[in-house]
Amino acid sequence: MGCMLSGYGQDIKGTLAIRNVETGLLLRIKDANSKDGTPLVAYPARNWKCMTWEFQHVMGETYRLRNLFTNKTFAPTDGQQREGTRLEQESLDKNDRSQDWEFIQVEEDTYQIRLKGTDLYLTPSDAKGGVNTPIILSPENNSNIQKWTIYHQDPQM
Repeated sequence: MGCMLSGYGQDIKGTLAIRNVETGLLLRIKDANSKDGTPLVAYPARNWKCMTWEFQHVMGETYRLRNLFTNKTFAPTDGQQREGTRLEQESLDKNDRSQDWEFIQVEEDTYQIRLKGTDLYLTPSDAKGGVNTPIILSPENNSNIQKWTIYHQDPQM
């Protein structure tokens, strides 16, 4: 399963894929590019390192995610915390709070992912599931487009 829950709150561990409930697409750094500024996009499920994330627990429901292929994370473009802002890859920085994500459990292994300290959620820009379409920040809309499942993935490439 990849997700362990305890009496003190959730503790998500391991290397996991993050799949959107509505579209079925996973989070991926576009074209597996390791350059900072590369967009975070939706992509069909593959057992690839560029689509696998190591969950680094910060506190409570808050995690920082490290991509297994690039060893980087994602955050809002230029640190902007407003509706419609695209997410892009950047180097991990433990002091950069825009890299902290709250995983709010809505069902077993299903979460809404909120940028810590905001009311903005990880949302595919194309609800119909367009491949390589950007992932953006949006206010909560109570739909499956803002729900994500996580599952263990141990990629070979």
